[in-house]
Amino acid sequence: MIGRIVGTVVTTLIYGWAMRVYSPQATLMTGEAASRQLDNTDSGYLTAVYTMSFFSAIGTLMTLLFVGVLALIWYKPVRDAIRRVAPALALLLAAGGALLLGTSDGQAFFEKVDRTEIYPILPNQSAFWIPEVGNVKDKQVQVDSEAFLNDNKVQLNRFQIPHQKLTGSAGTSVFSGWDYYVPAGRLIIVDRTPFSREWVDSSDRGTSAKKEGFPCQSKEGLNVTVGVALGASVSQANAAKYLFRFGVLPQRGEVKGTADSVENDGRIIFQSVYYSRSVQNVMDDFGRKKILELICDQVTSRTFDKVNEDAKLIKDTAAKQIVDFFAGYGITIDFMGWADTFSFDKDVQDAVNRLYIAKQDEEIGRRLQPYTEVIKALAQAQAQRSFGDKTDGRLPTTFFGMPPEVVGPLLGAPNLPRPVAAPAAPAR
Repeated sequence: MIGRIVGTVVTTLIYGWAMRVYSPQATLMTGEAASRQLDNTDSGYLTAVYTMSFFSAIGTLMTLLFVGVLALIWYKPVRDAIRRVAPALALLLAAGGALLLGTSDGQAFFEKVDRTEIYPILPNQSAFWIPEVGNVKDKQVQVDSEAFLNDNKVQLNRFQIPHQKLTGSAGTSVFSGWDYYVPAGRLIIVDRTPFSREWVDSSDRGTSAKKEGFPCQSKEGLNVTVGVALGASVSQANAAKYLFRFGVLPQRGEVKGTADSVENDGRIIFQSVYYSRSVQNVMDDFGRKKILELICDQVTSRTFDKVNEDAKLIKDTAAKQIVDFFAGYGITIDFMGWADTFSFDKDVQDAVNRLYIAKQDEEIGRRLQPYTEVIKALAQAQAQRSFGDKTDGRLPTTFFGMPPEVVGPLLGAPNLPRPVAAPAAPAR
């Protein structure tokens, strides 16, 4: 029995040493091999898959060899024990198998049993593969650059994430059990789904029922609220710039760092797929605030009357500034324009309406000034027609308050004296 125990300890130590030598090399080589999936060639893809499969097979063979040696050492005692406790052992093996077959959330990999992890890359997505380890010293300057991300962009519709054992992840004791398989790199997904918004102060139109207009002030301090329609997107060519600027969403869950939370922490720490912030998330927060600043800068620099007069110029100037600014962040502004009329405080709007009506009346009077005589003649003709429609055919003998130019035509006497008031009745 002592010989079997010594043999088990020696075999375990040799296996542990071999895995410590093998795992870092395998992680490095499979991580770099996975990058060959970026090549726009069949040979690059085949090289990546075969390399990952080869190292996975080596790890499996080393593990099988270790188990085989242990089986040879303990064959006779185990055989005798199985005969005595076969039913209980069968139940124990079934429970163990269920644990080994447990699934992860599909976004991380921290398992004691390796399996193929495939991630589909959709048409509206760009993906980047970042190896976990490598020639860090030479690449250190490039890691935080758009060029580094562009060099690691994935062009495939399906990407296989390689895994390797993380030595010591289960513990350093000989009784700790199997180490965990972890990703050899991280796949980062950028969602390029186009974004559009209609930000207005209305509950029955616009993208939201909330008041989302842009509140600004004129040079005099009068409130001016504008509505904006905007569309934005991220092109495949600008995905690296966008990712570099806005990064990825934080990991879900909290790392506890306690002995009883190894698997939970592992599935958080070794997340294999990360997602960038969506265009919607960026534009509804960071983007909206910047657009508000640029538009209000244009409004505030003008007097109230000039704001109305320069509505198109304000839009065109702000649109150019918005396009230029977001281009530096990898975001393309597809369109930008007014989505509503300018709105002001009620008292100001009422005053604007009154002023507009008065100006229109004044303009109408000015334009009719050359036609005063014609209008007077038309009034006389209308008076005659009205009299003809209502008279019994006999002319009145007395006219009250009617000018000669109107009475004359009625009596056929252009020079008829101005009518006078009727005499008062005699006193009794």
